[in-house]
Amino acid sequence: MTEQLRIWAGLQGFLSLAALIALALFFALATPFGTEQQQWSWLGPVNDWLSVVGAVPWIVAMVLFTLRIQAGVALWVFTIVACVGVAALAMVTLLMLGGLADLQVQSLTAVPATVIAFAWVAVAAPAARAVAAIPPWVSVLAIALLVALLVGAAIAGIGYLTPANSTVHTTLYVIGAVVGGLAWFAFPSWWLAVASTAR
Repeated sequence: MTEQLRIWAGLQGFLSLAALIALALFFALATPFGTEQQQWSWLGPVNDWLSVVGAVPWIVAMVLFTLRIQAGVALWVFTIVACVGVAALAMVTLLMLGGLADLQVQSLTAVPATVIAFAWVAVAAPAARAVAAIPPWVSVLAIALLVALLVGAAIAGIGYLTPANSTVHTTLYVIGAVVGGLAWFAFPSWWLAVASTAR
């Protein structure tokens, strides 16, 4: 069980990291919100396809993790909800790649799915720590990621309430995006930590 968990957690971590790198390069090189550089626009679909492919190991890793720690009914229900969220995001992304959905629909799916995924990690990790399935620092990392994501969202939310185009508005948006973005980009590291330390 542990070996399978490590394999699938590693696959999830590496695929998620590759997808995020492609996304970062897309915004840096293709500049979609400025003078778009068409020669780099292919990085957007690369991110999308990696996200779709990565949904399979993500779901498998969550199920194996829950099995490994012999979770109770409540965590199993949470795991199923998180798996449905990941599957829904992958499905909407496929529809977008096929021209049957737009970025707005994907975003409306991605936000709750991401929050649920972070929350699942923050709940499952302490349960795993309690049965010595992971080291304490991996559990602390899981909680820190969720806190950073929520703090970033709160800061951006406060910025939304300030006058548009003001310095405060822009500053809070940037700070919120940086804090939340760092948490989002660090998320694969948790799965890689599970892959290297699960026992």
